[in-house]
Amino acid sequence: MPIDPADTRKGALHVTERELLRLLAGGLTDDGAGQRLGISSRTVSRHMASIMERLGATSRFEAGLKAAQRGWL
Repeated sequence: MPIDPADTRKGALHVTERELLRLLAGGLTDDGAGQRLGISSRTVSRHMASIMERLGATSRFEAGLKAAQRGWL
């Protein structure tokens, strides 16, 4: 589902980021999630760092919780 440009300004997730969080929450490793998305594990790490920064999260777990609270997942 594409995101509204207004949501992007608010820091909402892009489609790939949303899917990445879903895959990681489902128990996949960075490598596994990257393979499913067709991106490298390094790109997975960069996406997660960006998500965590936007959410003000200090861990991936906290990022997942905050993303869910904001309705991003």
